[in-house]
Amino acid sequence: LTSSTTSTPWPKRCTLRGWLTHCADINSLPEREDLRNLAPYCNRSHPMGGDHAVKLTALSETRSAALYGDYVIREKRCWADVLFDFDSVMYVDDDDDKDDDDKDKDDCRRRRIAAPLLTAERLLALLPPLMPRHFSIASSPTYSMLLRDRNVVKGDDDDDDDGATFKIDLCVAVVKGRTIRGRPYEGLCSGHLSRLLPTKRIDGRG
Repeated sequence: LTSSTTSTPWPKRCTLRGWLTHCADINSLPEREDLRNLAPYCNRSHPMGGDHAVKLTALSETRSAALYGDYVIREKRCWADVLFDFDSVMYVDDDDDKDDDDKDKDDCRRRRIAAPLLTAERLLALLPPLMPRHFSIASSPTYSMLLRDRNVVKGDDDDDDDGATFKIDLCVAVVKGRTIRGRPYEGLCSGHLSRLLPTKRIDGRG
């Protein structure tokens, strides 16, 4: 997987799993423009392909702001949910069980209703990157450094302390709940932090 097809600063080379896990924000809510850009990829060979394209286009229109609000905003539907609900964007015909006549007919039909294939490279251009999260620091770095220096004087310093680190406390509210229709949702970063086990040291660089 390479990033030569998009202006987003993705890693030069990575696996699809690594990109979806650490780089692309597939749990973010798609914008109306994103839904409009996704509509052409609906495969009309899928039983619901035509309807999916129409619905995605309708959701992207300004006059359908209430429809978009109900489907995406209020129900917290992320990119993964949209790709699941509109699965015709990932639909590929299975020709293994068809005879030659059926395949010829299908080829003619595909040429009339052909849709571009949503490849990983094209998905690169659609998904947004993970953005930094900003949390309040609930402790004083200066005070933490003073405590460290006092422990050094007492001889209680940690052998692993290189003198360039200090402790900070973050004030993080976990975003978690259920929508009006009972769909569970959770904040990506705050949920990740809440599941971390206590450790001695975390590298906060980068």
